[in-house]
Amino acid sequence: MFKDLFFLQILDLRNNSIDRIESNAFLPLYNLHTLELSDNKLHTIGAQLFNGLFVLNRLTMSGNSISNIDTMAFRNCSDLKELDLSGNELTAVPDALRDLAFLKTLDLGENRISEFHNGSFRNLHQLTGLRLIGNDIGNLTHGMLWDLPNLQILNLARNKVQHVERHAFERNIKLEAIRLDGNFLSEINGVFTSITSLLLLNLSENHIEWFDYAFIPVNLKWLDIHGNFIESLGNYYKIRNSKVKTLDASHNRITELSPLSVPDSVELLFINNNYISIVRPNTFADKVNLTRVDMYANMIETMELTSLLLIKVPENKPLPEFYIGGNPFNCNCSMDWLPAINNQTSTREYPRVMDLDNAMCRTSGPRGVAIVPASTARSEQFLCRYEAHCFALCHCCDFDACDCEMTCPAGCKCYNDRTWNTNAVDCSGLGVEEIPRRIPMDATEVYLDGNVLRELQNHVFIGRKNMRVLYVNASGIESIQNRTFNGLNNLQILHLEDNRIRELKGFEFERLSHLRELYLQNNMIGFIGNLTFLPLRSLEILRLHGNRLVTFPVWQVTLNARLVELSLGGNPWSCRCKFLQELSSWVSDNAHKVIDAGDVWCYYGGDARPSYRRRLNVNETACSDYFAQGGVIESIMVSDYLPLVAATLSAIIVLLVIIVLAFVFREPVGAWAYSKYGLRFLRTKPGKAVTTASMGPAAAMTTGCCDVDRDRLYDCYVCYSPNDEDFVLHSLAVELEHGAAGLRLCLHHRDLPCVLRASAPAPAVLEAVDASRRVLIVLTRDFLQTEWSRFEFRAALHEALRGRASQLIVIQACNISTEVERDPELRPYLRTAALILTWGEKRFWERLRYAIPSSTTTAIIATSTTTTTTAVGDVSVESKSSPLVYKRNINTYTLDGGVGSLEKTGMSTLRGGQRAALFKDASSALMLQHAPPAYSCGGAPLPPMLPQQQQQPQLPPPSSSPAQPRLTVNHAYRDAVPASNLITTTVATTNTANCGVGEDHRRPLSEHIYSSIDSDYSTLERTAWRQQQPPPPPPPPTSGQAYLV
Repeated sequence: MFKDLFFLQILDLRNNSIDRIESNAFLPLYNLHTLELSDNKLHTIGAQLFNGLFVLNRLTMSGNSISNIDTMAFRNCSDLKELDLSGNELTAVPDALRDLAFLKTLDLGENRISEFHNGSFRNLHQLTGLRLIGNDIGNLTHGMLWDLPNLQILNLARNKVQHVERHAFERNIKLEAIRLDGNFLSEINGVFTSITSLLLLNLSENHIEWFDYAFIPVNLKWLDIHGNFIESLGNYYKIRNSKVKTLDASHNRITELSPLSVPDSVELLFINNNYISIVRPNTFADKVNLTRVDMYANMIETMELTSLLLIKVPENKPLPEFYIGGNPFNCNCSMDWLPAINNQTSTREYPRVMDLDNAMCRTSGPRGVAIVPASTARSEQFLCRYEAHCFALCHCCDFDACDCEMTCPAGCKCYNDRTWNTNAVDCSGLGVEEIPRRIPMDATEVYLDGNVLRELQNHVFIGRKNMRVLYVNASGIESIQNRTFNGLNNLQILHLEDNRIRELKGFEFERLSHLRELYLQNNMIGFIGNLTFLPLRSLEILRLHGNRLVTFPVWQVTLNARLVELSLGGNPWSCRCKFLQELSSWVSDNAHKVIDAGDVWCYYGGDARPSYRRRLNVNETACSDYFAQGGVIESIMVSDYLPLVAATLSAIIVLLVIIVLAFVFREPVGAWAYSKYGLRFLRTKPGKAVTTASMGPAAAMTTGCCDVDRDRLYDCYVCYSPNDEDFVLHSLAVELEHGAAGLRLCLHHRDLPCVLRASAPAPAVLEAVDASRRVLIVLTRDFLQTEWSRFEFRAALHEALRGRASQLIVIQACNISTEVERDPELRPYLRTAALILTWGEKRFWERLRYAIPSSTTTAIIATSTTTTTTAVGDVSVESKSSPLVYKRNINTYTLDGGVGSLEKTGMSTLRGGQRAALFKDASSALMLQHAPPAYSCGGAPLPPMLPQQQQQPQLPPPSSSPAQPRLTVNHAYRDAVPASNLITTTVATTNTANCGVGEDHRRPLSEHIYSSIDSDYSTLERTAWRQQQPPPPPPPPTSGQAYLV
């Protein structure tokens, strides 16, 4: 491969995937000096691999997977000086290294070497650098490194070394740098002392607990012992000639620093993140080479200024930089130097604190504990507590009455700064009724707030000439006596707010010429004398808000020339024109002083808490005293009514939104309310009401104003294909008839006569639709191909739905939308239908039940002695106050043998609780009879005739249980009957209860169908037959039977 490359000196094969090299592959390269084979996939180094490389100086094979090196591998490249075998799978020091007598540096790091023994580095006398980082080497014993007399750099970091014998480096006299960081060393006593040439020693991240400067050689310049468990930097022998310039002892457990803890030769000192709480004075005084000290993140609370004292730094050298942030400084009176430490650079005896803005001070004083930045803390905040103190020049401390003795009153807390310029006495919140008598004469700040003083006596503060701040607020003070503040010549701040002071007569603040701030807010002051504030020549801040001032001449404070802040809000100022003009003018001219000018109101009403107020408007000049309200005040404050107006508008907007949403979503909301609570919001269109003029009293009272839909026999007529009958009977009818709705359905293929469905569907559909409240079409592909394809059926349905399209309900299959859109006759119904449902959609049954209204009131035939005749088209129906009036085209209904026994029940009822309506037509039969069996399609067999029925054939046969009304169709001859043939029907019943009593919401039986077709007989024949019959006997007095004459 490398033939004819005789003069090649550098061959770089790094970062390939070479896993095998043939023996003698480099034989022609006898001039090669550097061979790079790192980051490949070599596993084994054979004996003949490097044959011919006699002048090779540098060989790197790092980053491979070499686990085996033949002992003869390096025999033909004995001139090798740099060998890198790091990052492989070696478990021991290769024996092949013995042939490399001229080797200078050897890198065996990041392998799996767990131990090496005496003789592992035999013949490597020229080796100066040995790197064994990241292996599994255990203890170091003497003799293991004795074959390396010229070794200068030893790297054993990140191994598992727990112990190093004292004489392990005895013959390595040229050793300059040792790295043992990241091991498990716990003791280093006597290990490195004999290595006089050692300059760098890294013992960080070990388990060392005991350290002394006697453990390191004197010539050491760089020492790193961070990350151990060292508690002190010991210097038992008081070594002063150490040459350490960089010392890193951070992240240990050091608790104290003293002058002997830091070598005098140090330049960089890192002792951050320890537990240091004490820094002795003059710790850094003799460190003339010091340039930087990191002491941040320790536990230092207090520190004397002398702890940072340095020997005067020459002008040509920068001041040392100190970092002290992150310490919990307790800024008492001994730490008052801290904010000004960087201002003392002129003497060049103190360092520069570089992170003073990050140093936080915890100050304790009369107002509690506060944490402030050290750079912004004031000198009067650095306080210490005291109980008693006697100055050196005071000679009366042994006596009871001694003015120069500082004794803190019982129950109080007293504080002072270092120079005693601040002497604070805190007696707040004690609940005392008198001011303590032993307040020190030199007190500068006195806190008496939160007590129950009630009255301030005269001369109570006499002699406190140094007092500058006085707090007597919130103490229930009602009056101030004459010369109460006598003797307080230097008082600057006086707090009297939140008391019960009612008046200031003018003598209260005499001789307070130095007072700068006066706080009188939130009292009950209603009168202030004209001379009250005149003695206050230095007054700058005056608070009068929250009192009961009405006509106080505020403009008098103009005499206080230094006044810069004044508060007047929250007082019931008078609305009288004269006062108001002057007040408005003065506020306008001094708007820069009145801090609450927008909260100044005038009141009228005559009492201290008036009901009406007006905001001060300095821009208006017109004034009127009419009702004490003028142009200077706004006529009506919108702000008084703004909350009410806003609330009203918000309520209206919310109501409108609710109404709009309810209208838009009326159908789903109504369906939900009906299914959840049985409430029906949207009612059907009201029909023609029955007049109550001809009704009896009971009927009129129970009927009221009824809908036409209420008198229909069925709740819904269901039109469908015979192919969909299984779905209609077993799903739709079961849910609507037998479910919670209890509806009465007329099913097209179940309840209509078979003969009419087949031969004449038009009359049947017309009568069924007219007898139902709603019409439901099961719209499927089978319906379009069967029922809808018949012209007669379509024409009948069109006629029946004329004017009632809004009562149509459509249940459509999900796959017929295309066919429906193509049908021009069916498409209009989908646009005008009341509800269109798709089978299987969400809330299907709830919406369907809601769209079909059920009857809730049972029609009652009231007893009446009067007989009325009602003309319906050409039909005359005589009834006793019947509340039901039907249109002409409604089908003729009669009672069949399923009518219950009137002797037992007292009235004629249906199975569903609804009375059977009696429809009479000119062409209808006048007798109640059973439907011929030939015309029944699916109805239940009729019960047998009883003897009573045989005797009275004109009466409906009795039955032991309620049955269904039977539908009698007489369409063929309806129009052929003359109008003169009037039929009189006499109905007699007993009085019944109100509508709905005794209702049974079960569905009518399947025999409830068209039961008789009597169109085979002419009207004349039926009339002649009736004339031959004997007249019917009169009804029994107590009978509830209905008779047809």
